[in-house]
Amino acid sequence: MKTPHFLALFFIITLAVTCGNLLSNYIAAQFAASELREVNAIIDLTREQLIEQKQADAAVRQNTAKKQRARSEKGKAMWRSCIDWSAMHQKKQTYTTEKESKRQCAIYHHYVESGL
Repeated sequence: MKTPHFLALFFIITLAVTCGNLLSNYIAAQFAASELREVNAIIDLTREQLIEQKQADAAVRQNTAKKQRARSEKGKAMWRSCIDWSAMHQKKQTYTTEKESKRQCAIYHHYVESGL
């Protein structure tokens, strides 16, 4: 009679230990997942801040480059040509002065924007 009692006790203890281990693993996994979500949120925020900073830096560099191109000798010469053709078109409105005025100003603006 004692053998079935010990056998039942063995299975009950084994089941309890197994359930305890599974519950412990589940709790540990949930804790790790929670920590991982927090770390991911921090990383996402940091990445967004870095992207915004890089975009702001790029915009500043682009504006600086545009100003430098506009102030360069080549930029000034192109601007002068645009102004001269625009003034000529105001005085004498012909097909040629209109087209050349638009072309020279487009060349200047393209140069300032792209450097080409």
